[in-house]
Amino acid sequence: MSISYQQRGKKKLWNYRIFDKNKKLVTSKGGFRTKTEAKQEAIQLEIELLKGFKIDNQASLSNLWEQWFELYIIPQNFKESTLNKHKNFGNHIKKFFGDTPLRDIKASVYQKFINQFAEKNVKETVRRLNNEVKQILSFAKKERIFFHDFTKDVKITGRPSKKHRSEKYIHSKSDYFKLLNYLENTANYEKSVIPYLLFVQLKTGMRFAEVLGLTWDCILWDEKSIYTYRRYDSTNKKWTDAKTPDSIRTIPIDDELIEILLRIKKEQSMYYLQNPDNMLFVNFYSGIPTNNACNKHLQSILKKLDIIPLNLTCTGNRHTYASILISEGIDLWVLAKIMGHKDITQIIETYGHLINEKEKKENDRIRLLLIYDKSIDHG
Repeated sequence: MSISYQQRGKKKLWNYRIFDKNKKLVTSKGGFRTKTEAKQEAIQLEIELLKGFKIDNQASLSNLWEQWFELYIIPQNFKESTLNKHKNFGNHIKKFFGDTPLRDIKASVYQKFINQFAEKNVKETVRRLNNEVKQILSFAKKERIFFHDFTKDVKITGRPSKKHRSEKYIHSKSDYFKLLNYLENTANYEKSVIPYLLFVQLKTGMRFAEVLGLTWDCILWDEKSIYTYRRYDSTNKKWTDAKTPDSIRTIPIDDELIEILLRIKKEQSMYYLQNPDNMLFVNFYSGIPTNNACNKHLQSILKKLDIIPLNLTCTGNRHTYASILISEGIDLWVLAKIMGHKDITQIIETYGHLINEKEKKENDRIRLLLIYDKSIDHG
């Protein structure tokens, strides 16, 4: 291969042209302010072409998103709400970038895209959009399409979260046990199955739909574990697959929870219950509880017990479980597996403030451990 460089136009901008061994033009590009800039891209492109990468001017971020969505997202049978989140990201990508070839997208343009999206969205949503774009670029790389990684060093911003981080979990371990104790002492299957459901969630950190989808075959009595492999969508009243492959997991449970599970089983057997799927949580009169009903029930208890945050939701129960384990020094990789994450990235992003608190405490412990008594002869 060979490369030639030229200056063109009134602005004297540089362009490059890459030729194959037969002197046939492979690709060209202009608009560079300096020859050095043109060389930097041309030489990198030449290296990639020699590795087998291809120039595809028809490959835009938009049409690559469509291919990625069809191949990797739709087959996973996600809930409609999850699919809509992906589609929303796809619409933003199409609206902003249109048919712009992937290789023509500059880092500055991508940063502008992120900044515009951040004006109306919270930081976590902006981060998810950026992660989705990264997945599309990973797909493009597998397809051996040449591009520059314009997502590198992008700055993620966004509007403040509607709910402050401190409102997402119960801060006090004593309040956590206070809530568990109340649920254990007041739960009555005939009145409502919700207190039992809340107790199990607080003891396992499972997602609401995972807890709701528990059937009696998921309880591994001898192993003192719960196996979760699917979810139940109470809105559409149907079973769905696990959120991700890593969501299929086994969660350790203690003797206290085993006693509660035996109690649920006993109370279920005392009454005639329409429960063809052998589920743990089915109300006698109203059937399978909704997420909204469980949130309201939880918040009424929190108000009664004066436990903050008063607006905690079932998602907050999951956060509380994780925060308790972090405070007790449970290994982050073990916690990630229990919570159904593929690695510790999500744990760090969600509970980073708690990890920092733990780090400060451990640093103080180290400072104390290394102090020795000068009055003693350590000779």
